[in-house]
Amino acid sequence: MNAPAIIPTERQTQRAILSMCGRLFPQVWITHIPNGAHLAGNDVARFKQMGALIGDGLKKGTPDMLCLWSPGKGAFLEVKRPKLGKLSEAQRAVQERLESLAWPVAIVTTPEAAYAFLRGCGAPCVGALS
Repeated sequence: MNAPAIIPTERQTQRAILSMCGRLFPQVWITHIPNGAHLAGNDVARFKQMGALIGDGLKKGTPDMLCLWSPGKGAFLEVKRPKLGKLSEAQRAVQERLESLAWPVAIVTTPEAAYAFLRGCGAPCVGALS
C-alpha cells in the first residue's frame, strides 16, 4: 500500500519558491510581507500586537510576496499549500484592488507556478526550470 503524499506547509512552499527565484530571477527584488505572522504571547498580547501593526499600515489580505524588477514593473505572489490552501475574503478583496491598479497577482502553490507567472509578467530570468 502506498503512503499518502506529504503536502508541504505554506512556509515550505514559499521557501522553495524563494530558492527558485534566487537562482532564476536574481535581478528581481523579492520580499515577504508578513501579514500572516504568528504573533507571540497570549490572546491579549496578540490582539494588541495586531492592532499596532494595523495602526502602522498593515493591510489584512496583502499577498505574501512582492516582486519588483524595474520602475513600475512588478507582481505579487500569494502562496498557498498545494491542494489545501484557500483565499480568505480579505485576500480576495486585496487581489481585486491590486489588479484594479494594474498590479498582477497570482495564487501559487509550487515553484513551477511562480516561475510561469513571473515569466508571463516579464520578470528578467536567467534560465529555465529543470
